[in-house]
Amino acid sequence: MALIAALRRTCCTALEGRLPRLARLDGNSRTRTLSILSSSSNIDHVGKRTSSPKKWQQTRGFLCSATRSSKLEAWEVLREQLQVSVQAGGRQVQVQWDDSLESTTRYSSTWLRYHCHCLQCKQAHSGQRLLNPLSLPATQEVSKAWVDDKDRAMHLGFAGEPDHVTVLPLGWLWKNSYSEEHRRQRAEKRRPLVHQNGFPEISYKKLLSGNESVLLRWMQDISDYGVSLVRDVPTELGTVAKVGELIAPVQQSIYGNVFDVVSTEKPINAAYSNVGLDFHMDLMYYESPPGLQLLHCVRFNPEVQGGESVLLDVFPVVEHLRVHYPEDFNTLVRVPATFQKIHFDREYPVCMRYQRPHIVLNPDKEVIAVNWSPPFEGPLSVPEDDVEPYYKAYRRLVQAMQDSPLKKERRLEPGDCLVFNNRRMLHSRRAFTLAPGTVRHLQGCYINIDEFKNQVQVLSTLVGDGSEARRVGNHDFF
Repeated sequence: MALIAALRRTCCTALEGRLPRLARLDGNSRTRTLSILSSSSNIDHVGKRTSSPKKWQQTRGFLCSATRSSKLEAWEVLREQLQVSVQAGGRQVQVQWDDSLESTTRYSSTWLRYHCHCLQCKQAHSGQRLLNPLSLPATQEVSKAWVDDKDRAMHLGFAGEPDHVTVLPLGWLWKNSYSEEHRRQRAEKRRPLVHQNGFPEISYKKLLSGNESVLLRWMQDISDYGVSLVRDVPTELGTVAKVGELIAPVQQSIYGNVFDVVSTEKPINAAYSNVGLDFHMDLMYYESPPGLQLLHCVRFNPEVQGGESVLLDVFPVVEHLRVHYPEDFNTLVRVPATFQKIHFDREYPVCMRYQRPHIVLNPDKEVIAVNWSPPFEGPLSVPEDDVEPYYKAYRRLVQAMQDSPLKKERRLEPGDCLVFNNRRMLHSRRAFTLAPGTVRHLQGCYINIDEFKNQVQVLSTLVGDGSEARRVGNHDFF
């Protein structure tokens, strides 16, 4: 902890401008201050002037995080070892962050020009890009490059634009380095973790303390492990929404803002009965299915037999399928399933259908989403040669789920609120039998996955170490 604190102090010192000149990047040009910047200006990763150290948290937090996972230990190291060279006839700029080969990034000159942070190209307050690509020369060639210590940014001159200087903060450049090694390191940090024993737990009273660090730790548990159990939540109806709103506004769905999971005579959903439910995700027939699902136990009489909740992290399961049955894995990546909810005999008639594969990969072949909801699967509509391979692979995945040692089971007690990532954690329920006068009553609500991920990253920036949220299963290629 002392080392981390020291590194943070060092980064703050650098960002406040108390370190000497960084480095000269081009042997034919003098390091100089841009006329568009005052001598006291600071430009962060969104081009906003600020003198508040807290506003620098994202850049500072990122740099401190980077120092712990790479050889960039602090700004002093950057100042001493940073090397930049213009290559490929000006079409590329190479940045060597330190003396290790894996720390080298080769930036496209076009990429650099499109991301200029100067006030002409990027609005200071909103951070939005103002640049019109058609206003630029068709070919981007860097004629010179240098670093100015007053704004701690790399400056670039481009052929064909004699009156413009491109400005790129060094912290922003490092954070967005797209070298193979840096992309691999960042992908590793985004991979979800597996919680080995039960569920991470926290008390509702602690969440209400007003401590943002506590909220961050809770949300990071959900981000890291896909689930958290909130204990001692008051059993008044509607409280589940108050728990959800600690993260973000409750998401409206065809079941309303808050829904009751209780056995009824004519259920509009199998969950509203006493039958067992196999592993599934909710609302897969939506273009953007719910992110977090909250299930708050309002009443669960001890006399009720069964009704335990079971969760399974699906990402390790599909990775098991990839390793042991690659042909079946590839079939479920390639062949789209049909998800549907067609039900007119209800207060709010529904006719929704969506086609997508069960497993989704990014260009690096990493699993970024799994879509699984057997109760809401419609007829397969694919080329006939894909039908039998699909059902073979489908059965194989069901078997892998059944055999997985990662299943987590719990009989919820009144006051328990189970919060889990619906885009990652499959959930199921044991069938139950109600004795006369007994009730199993849960209330639920949803939180949009992007709202959740946003809150994790905002709090991590403001009160944490600046680390990004884990992969949440929302089809994001990152």
